[in-house]
Amino acid sequence: MTSVVIMANSITELGGAARVAHVLAAGLSDRGYEVELIGLEMAEVPHAFGSRASFAQTTLLDSPIPSMSDESARASADALLDERLADRLADLAPGIVITTQVWCKEVLDRIPHDGWTVIGQYHSSSEAARLNGDVDRLIASYADADVVTMLTQADADAAVAWGLGQAVAMPNPLAFWPDAPSTLGDLVVTYLGRLSPEKAPGIMADAWEAVAGERHDWRLRFVGSGPLTDEIRARHLPRVQFIEPTANPQSYLLGSSILALPSLVEGLPLAVMEAMACGLPVVAADASAGVRELVQNNVTGLLAVRGDADDFARHLARLMDDEALRGSLGARARQAAQAYRLDAVLDRWELLLRHE
Repeated sequence: MTSVVIMANSITELGGAARVAHVLAAGLSDRGYEVELIGLEMAEVPHAFGSRASFAQTTLLDSPIPSMSDESARASADALLDERLADRLADLAPGIVITTQVWCKEVLDRIPHDGWTVIGQYHSSSEAARLNGDVDRLIASYADADVVTMLTQADADAAVAWGLGQAVAMPNPLAFWPDAPSTLGDLVVTYLGRLSPEKAPGIMADAWEAVAGERHDWRLRFVGSGPLTDEIRARHLPRVQFIEPTANPQSYLLGSSILALPSLVEGLPLAVMEAMACGLPVVAADASAGVRELVQNNVTGLLAVRGDADDFARHLARLMDDEALRGSLGARARQAAQAYRLDAVLDRWELLLRHE
């Protein structure tokens, strides 16, 4: 069976990219592939995702890589990265290497990797790439990749328009599928993600301030942390709970009735996929093609105008006030999430791998 190396910036960081890399590695390994998961750097606060004897795990640097401002330390770390990655690949029979992030491909390009088929991934939206300046970097790094995977067909079409004609759509897989959905009995709105500017927790706070006063039975739960945590806490909003980041959000989602995603920038958000798997209706800002693919307005959730706290509050209030609507949207959301179950996504990966 083909050997597969999956590279990620970090495989010890508590976040969506690392979690997806572990899920994909375990899934392909269970289907008979010889899989090695390689992280470039150790996370500042390492998280253990659990050991799986079925695939190997390697972290090349035992600490976070120094910043670009420290040129000497950065150069030494880069040299060590190159040496260790070259040694690792030399020990393996050439197969397929999946670079889950652009930095991984940039490092791979610095060492010999003849005979390896390269699949480059991008885990945000094409729109985000245009906004944050990643398009030029993507083109420069992925132009010679054998395949480029984007999260949705719309994003793949955009990549083809940039000149990456080998781009295809490949969603991330769900890490779990509950046996039963949420009962929607707990009147809790959950925000699941980093409290950072691009995720717009401030819009969530503004919307909650607008809707919470007349709805005393409802609570808001922030699951995550980030640079805006103290700012949001300082607002002393009513009936708000703050929970540290978790690698197992299932229990929090099953104890909720609505997921709120006010983000300004997204790809194909894992938080929304996981909420849908739990049978939750979603109120989401219209932040990407991936959001629109998941949250079909008035079908699996409600779409709000991006960056508009008043519109987000209006949609949130509508869902909080209508139990029947929550139930119907949640049921259709869980049905739609079937397409992102691990086996369904692995089937798509196997088709791709067999053609490479």
